[in-house]
Amino acid sequence: MKCRQVTFFVENPDLVAMMEAVRDRVIPSYESLPHFQGVTVVRSDLGPRSEVVVTSFWDDGLEDSEEMSNRFVEEIAHATGRNPIRKPYETLYAQVRNSLGGFGIAGLRWEGRPRNLPKGCGDGDRTGVASNGSGSAA
Repeated sequence: MKCRQVTFFVENPDLVAMMEAVRDRVIPSYESLPHFQGVTVVRSDLGPRSEVVVTSFWDDGLEDSEEMSNRFVEEIAHATGRNPIRKPYETLYAQVRNSLGGFGIAGLRWEGRPRNLPKGCGDGDRTGVASNGSGSAA
């Protein structure tokens, strides 16, 4: 699993408009691409402005979203007057609770299982999804 992280600063009065743009234009555009898996948007309140980090997740084909990502970055730069920082990553570990209440693990891309993972974690089929121990996949 791959991910791309875009980090930028926005004045707090402009945050709502920026989030509406992400919700109304960016996410639907990403959803139309075949390898898109999801997105997180988090912020850190720094007084009169916020640091915003948008992380999009892709099962592969990160390069297929490059054009759309460039448009998103240009839109942020235009709206905020600042240049966002954009970096691609390979997801080594991600854990989320599924609808059944169990935990799932995605993005396993290393040989072996690190010592600090619970038993059963990292023992998946190396396709990016491992069993969460409840019999269902993440």
